[in-house]
Amino acid sequence: MGGCDTNDTRFFRYGIGTNLYSDDIVQATQLQEIYLTELCRQAVSNISSTDDVCLSGLPVANGWNLIVQAGMNDVDRRCDSYLAWLDDRRRTNSAVLKELGDITVASQAIMRISGVSANPITLAGLAFGLAANTFTNINSRLLLEVDKTTVQTLVLRRRDDYRLSLQRIRIDTKPAAVHALRSYLSICTPFAIETDINSTITVFQVGGAAALNRQPLINAETVRGTTIDSARAPMQKTDFSETKKKFIPSFITDIQLALCVPTVDGVAGGTTLAAVRDYLQAIPRPVPNPIDPTSTALRPILQKAVSEVRDCNALGFKNAFEVGRYGIADIGVQKSIAALQQKIAGLLLTLKSTVVVKSNGIFDEQTRVGIREIRRLTGTTGDQIDAALAERILAGS
Repeated sequence: MGGCDTNDTRFFRYGIGTNLYSDDIVQATQLQEIYLTELCRQAVSNISSTDDVCLSGLPVANGWNLIVQAGMNDVDRRCDSYLAWLDDRRRTNSAVLKELGDITVASQAIMRISGVSANPITLAGLAFGLAANTFTNINSRLLLEVDKTTVQTLVLRRRDDYRLSLQRIRIDTKPAAVHALRSYLSICTPFAIETDINSTITVFQVGGAAALNRQPLINAETVRGTTIDSARAPMQKTDFSETKKKFIPSFITDIQLALCVPTVDGVAGGTTLAAVRDYLQAIPRPVPNPIDPTSTALRPILQKAVSEVRDCNALGFKNAFEVGRYGIADIGVQKSIAALQQKIAGLLLTLKSTVVVKSNGIFDEQTRVGIREIRRLTGTTGDQIDAALAERILAGS
């Protein structure tokens, strides 16, 4: 299965590629809008109960700077968790290797006392030795080899330097804010930490201690997009009204495609709201009143359907309930559909039907035939699954 990974082949041959457009740019834009809106709500506490202000315009002059500060706090939280995981992993490695060594000695001793010949004892030792070497090779990485205080000191110091440098820079556009947060996030990534350690060692060997006085690899100065003529001049208010006008119809269109809404027009009409309600009931999640697909509560939930399903027709679904119940399952879409097909086949046997449904993990025509047969035998019509039929199929009666 590892040989089926297309990322290795693509990156090896083309790198990041030469085309500016990427397939996931629409989804990335939507997720970026959601993230920045949540950061806005964290940064400006007096409007924390409504995100409409954050979508339509920042209420304060230095709004982008506040959003970046809130974003750096979020990055710090995730980075601290990563550093804690690294520390735990490093402590665990030695304990696992010691345990493998103890098991090797104990196993060979038990086999020797039991009268086992030399060859099996030798094979057992080789097997445990291979296990230990495999574990060591898998965990052989600079981040796990270098002393933990080196990594932690480096990351914490780089974070402090970046924050202090950023205080002198005015951030007045969304691209500058995104660049500032991505740069800050890169400080806590494995490749940045390892590169910083290796480059520091190399520079010290070539130029000595004096050569270490240089700009860090990730520098806050790259965020500067404008020249501050006057630090006391008020910042021009950013207007998000056009962004909101473009974002909402695009998001509604994606929802309609993911939830099998017949008319895809970017308008949250009655049919779309009904599909959202059916989807929430299938997950299951509470259904708010009124239903606003772009609200803070519903947007992340519906984005999951957009990200994982995209086009419900391509997966064989016909309504929003089927998408929620079988398309967003934790065990995976294929396993979820296969389990449904097994339940349908079992119910058909109980109802003494001659229709056979195979468990192939695809919502195909034979599955629809099985659903139609169950509905016929139970006094209803159609080939789609709703909440009532789903419960009947699950109960098997």
